[in-house]
Amino acid sequence: MRRIAYRFLAAISAARVGTARVGTARVGTGALARPSRAKPGSYLRSRQLWLRQSLPCAALMTVMIALTNATAETRPHYGGTLRVMMQSAPNALDLPTNATPADYWDIARTLSLIGDTLVKLDAQSRPQPALALAWQSDGSARRWQFTLRQGVKFHDGSAASLVAIAQILGALHPGWNVRASADSLSIESETAMPSLLAELALPRNLLLKRNPSGFPIGTGPFLVAEWQPGKLLKLAAYEESWAGRPFVDAVEIEFGKSLRDQAIALELDKTDLIEAAPQVASGSRRHGTSSSLSLSLPVELMALVFSANSKARDPRLREALALAIDRKPIQSVLLKGAGEPAAGILPNWMTGYGAVFSAQPNPQRAQTVLAGSPQPALKLSYDPRDPQAQVIAERIALNAREVGITVQVSLSGAEDIRLMRVVLPSPDPATALTEAARQLGLPQPGFPATRGNALDDLYQAERGSLHGFAVIPLFHLPVANAANARVRDWQPGRLGEWNEAGFSLADLWLADRLADSRGGSRPEAGSR
Repeated sequence: MRRIAYRFLAAISAARVGTARVGTARVGTGALARPSRAKPGSYLRSRQLWLRQSLPCAALMTVMIALTNATAETRPHYGGTLRVMMQSAPNALDLPTNATPADYWDIARTLSLIGDTLVKLDAQSRPQPALALAWQSDGSARRWQFTLRQGVKFHDGSAASLVAIAQILGALHPGWNVRASADSLSIESETAMPSLLAELALPRNLLLKRNPSGFPIGTGPFLVAEWQPGKLLKLAAYEESWAGRPFVDAVEIEFGKSLRDQAIALELDKTDLIEAAPQVASGSRRHGTSSSLSLSLPVELMALVFSANSKARDPRLREALALAIDRKPIQSVLLKGAGEPAAGILPNWMTGYGAVFSAQPNPQRAQTVLAGSPQPALKLSYDPRDPQAQVIAERIALNAREVGITVQVSLSGAEDIRLMRVVLPSPDPATALTEAARQLGLPQPGFPATRGNALDDLYQAERGSLHGFAVIPLFHLPVANAANARVRDWQPGRLGEWNEAGFSLADLWLADRLADSRGGSRPEAGSR
């Protein structure tokens, strides 16, 4: 309500006074870009002149002044440093090929503040403009053409021209034929690319250059100001950002902070934005907290994966283990209600057919399937960095023993089964399934060259990935964040990202007005 009221008042002021700056419309999004920083004092002087001319009644002037003072503290304004903490401790500002979920989210979120992709996807898998304003493909989906924004610059001042973008994308994808023409960018491939827009929206396709020191140079709302590998990253607001200048002056990211350390720092007001365990955020929602907590849609998969040299070679043994696991008590007690029990790779919100894969335990059938099959003792390992992984692994081992399967939880020696978490990085189900298979070490899912019934094709591809029980899905999990009361006008998007379509970190502002290095105050923003 405050944001709507502010925009209404700002629109009136702009119409009557004529001095408030109106942002440039974002093509294709229906939203206004962030405004340029207004000149100090110009807005207040014009408003005072309007009051003297239009409100001769002293009583009415008093009321208006009181209302102005009451709303001034809730208006977006420029300035301040957003303090962020993250778990990972990266030595380089790039996205590792086989990153753990924690490392993936940290680096992807960080790089998305520095660079842009051609397009973005919202939670409904609908493409939204980013550096590209429009696109089209031929009937075979082998050739795509993109119209890019004009006048966009990299942080080093060079133009984000069609040629420059083509060079970056061509280097990222040697199998594509990426060409720049006079007014558009084309991408061609020998095979059909029906999910190209979803692929281009992935963080690995952020359009970044590198300076001689290896720092990423992009077109995003923030540029790299200081980098201490594994410890600290300082980002400064990019004044010439095509989407408008961010409200905050800087973002400071401290790396290598455990979830516990982050929670303590937030409670002591030593940071503004942190990550949180989904089960902690779910419990805090029920019991109340002073921090603003948010949960994404389920965008991670927890699953059991059998190693290539696993002693559980018989598919019947694997099926029996899948039937023995009672997921609901683990989700209710150990995960404190966070996430959803799963027997499929993709979550139901993405496909709509999640219930087809039953996650209900069936110990009687497990014993029937197990009869006559070899029953070697199996070793189950887990990620020691995951605070819940060990207790979940031990509960799975208990379920297995109840049907006659011997499972030992251990971090030493050769593993037969591994408890893993993988990222589902796209709301596009075909892209998410392909990426999940790669992380799980499964063969790439097969999709027909010509899509008939896309949903049926997707279902058959997912069934193929589950065939033989090489992977046993357990839970679909959200990612969680917490912010203190200083952070205003923002919440993470439903996909867990910090700069997704409509939920940019560059749009938040800090409630307390901080003095700049010269001791002055920041000017308020114009209309948004």
